[in-house]
Amino acid sequence: MKIAFTGKGGSGKSTLAALFVQHLRAAGHRVLAVDADVNVHLAPLLGVTARADDALSHPENVRRVRTHLLGDNTRIAGVEHFVATTPPGPGSRLVTLDAGDPVMAGHATALDERAHVMHVGTYEVENIGSGCYHGHLAILENLLSHLDSADDGWVVCDMVAGTDAFANSLHAQFDTIVVVTEPTPESVSVARRYRELAEAAGVLDAVAIVGNKVADDVDLTYLERELGVAPIAVLGAQAGLRRARQAGRSPRPEDLDDASALERIAGHAAVRSLSAEDRAALMRTLHLRLSGKGWVRAAHGDVTTQLV
Repeated sequence: MKIAFTGKGGSGKSTLAALFVQHLRAAGHRVLAVDADVNVHLAPLLGVTARADDALSHPENVRRVRTHLLGDNTRIAGVEHFVATTPPGPGSRLVTLDAGDPVMAGHATALDERAHVMHVGTYEVENIGSGCYHGHLAILENLLSHLDSADDGWVVCDMVAGTDAFANSLHAQFDTIVVVTEPTPESVSVARRYRELAEAAGVLDAVAIVGNKVADDVDLTYLERELGVAPIAVLGAQAGLRRARQAGRSPRPEDLDDASALERIAGHAAVRSLSAEDRAALMRTLHLRLSGKGWVRAAHGDVTTQLV
């Protein structure tokens, strides 16, 4: 099961993602937490130091991961011909969330033997004026598309704020995308735009609203009226979370006044929004769209041949 958390910057998406990871751990699930925000908040919230050399987007790590994923797939000319939407094919290696999986063992930090953390990375000094964070995210897209669909673990991803997921294939990669929304015009505008883009992309059923910092029924009514949909879960102002962060401690579900919102999110996410066939068709469409770009053809040739 793959779930992403996004929303306007400052909405609480990283904190909620961290709480959800801890909720899943307590329930005994295998979990991979992925910090895909350029600001890198999720990893530290889970007690993991995000070192640049460990970043999934570090060039050496990109090559290692893609070499593993490539396996014996002859439809891909080599690791340098991976693009963001490159699909698995005959001979590709799939990734599981088992601690012994080569990608997990080599590129994730273990919280325990059933829970791991990865971070995509952020801008480094050498990227100034010459890099785009969307390029960093391509290796995450490869990882997500090569996850073994038979694996029963959870991938929890803290995304870049706003609607950046529509710049690549990430909007099509998750079973559920939680848009964390405060009862303010600015936060609501991001959530509204996210839903509009999701509808155009054919993934609206995957999008769920979670209200955060909701003080009363007036706030809740505001969210429902402005978005035209009820949140699947609602959280109020959480003094316990503030105290935990003020003390320099990672947030835990027991810091919440009422942790049942986490169970409601899990229950909602457990119902897949897209069938495997529909997701494959959507990813195929996105791959064909990307393959027609001039810069892709110049750098990688005809990548439509990567499709089965």
